[in-house]
Amino acid sequence: MNLKALIRLLKTSPFLAPVLAIIDFVLWLTDTLAIWTAPAPIKPNTLLIIRLDVLGDYLLFRNYIRRIRESAHYKNYTITFCGNVAVKSLVEAFDTSVIDQFLWTDIYKLSTRPLYRFRFVRELRRAGCSVVFCPTYSRVLVLDDFMARASGAAERVGCRGNFINIKRWEAWFGNRIYTRLIDSPDDYMFEMERNRKLVEGFLQEPVTIEPPRFDLTKAHPISNLPTRYVVFSLGAGQDFRVWPTRRFAQVADFIQQYYPNHFIVLTGAPNELVYSQQFMRELTDHNRIDDRTGKLSLAELIFTLSKADLLIANETGILHLAASTQTPTVVISQGKSLVRWHPYPADVAPYIHHVYPDYIEKHRADLSVIADEFNPESPFSIETVEVDRVIRLIKTLLIYSD
Repeated sequence: MNLKALIRLLKTSPFLAPVLAIIDFVLWLTDTLAIWTAPAPIKPNTLLIIRLDVLGDYLLFRNYIRRIRESAHYKNYTITFCGNVAVKSLVEAFDTSVIDQFLWTDIYKLSTRPLYRFRFVRELRRAGCSVVFCPTYSRVLVLDDFMARASGAAERVGCRGNFINIKRWEAWFGNRIYTRLIDSPDDYMFEMERNRKLVEGFLQEPVTIEPPRFDLTKAHPISNLPTRYVVFSLGAGQDFRVWPTRRFAQVADFIQQYYPNHFIVLTGAPNELVYSQQFMRELTDHNRIDDRTGKLSLAELIFTLSKADLLIANETGILHLAASTQTPTVVISQGKSLVRWHPYPADVAPYIHHVYPDYIEKHRADLSVIADEFNPESPFSIETVEVDRVIRLIKTLLIYSD
């Protein structure tokens, strides 16, 4: 069992609640010792934004950092962003115009290595921010809440969240860390809209929703990409999100046969090489395959997506990158967290197209009716999504490309 799965088990198993409580106490004690040994004066007009979640979470929130920066109250504040090191390269490439300072941490080390945590909390404490804003809806007590406490800020603003990543008793304790909690509707809504409401509550002034966009002049160009290509992203953060590699290979065979001017560019993290290797074993024709798995930075991946005719991917962080590069995208999904994270509303990103199990497709007119069945988990396997449905959608998106 990997570390991510173990942490998930700790948070969901009622039998491990005493173990979770002990871990929470140890980490609280570690923070307390770090706070005592790192006194720092609070600096006026300084705002700390805490977002310790992953790529998709950040991408659906990043638009609103500019809105905070331009707001009447915070326009003259120094803004520090405390974030997951997994998004560091992207944030520092694209968002330095709205963020002044950064505090990066590995959230898994922060949760499991007391010495690492001790040193990071001291660094956070020394930042001396006067206001902290934690806009995460699915909060984690030992990450979001404890870091808000560790900041030492006199004004600590969070939101009333759900209980996906936190026990009810943990939420009760965590709520008392904040000086103000913003109410968030507990019904299902797209996360970008929820973030808008949270930022509106934080600023206490109207905030409009804006489609996600990257300033592509800040992307890192790659000179040797094919002229025309389709990007395949074969992996995902969790195994149940991964469409079988043999089915991706069948789709690739179709593209190679009917779109002879297109290459296929493979992308993914270094730990997803297993998928690209399996893909190559399954593939009939190895011509016009450009495997860049584990070779691209996020800024290079954004450039690659911006030049692609199409992305075909599992339901994971890359689809949110594609939404920000306006890349036509086919997303294969088994429906987990339906409505909250997908599909994109048509007025936000009409070029992102999801292929779901038939049961979801039958309720497309009003997904809110069935959303409760898919939150937090989906009852369907991703293998219920058939190859011919993906191919039919590709035909509509690439029909004029050659």
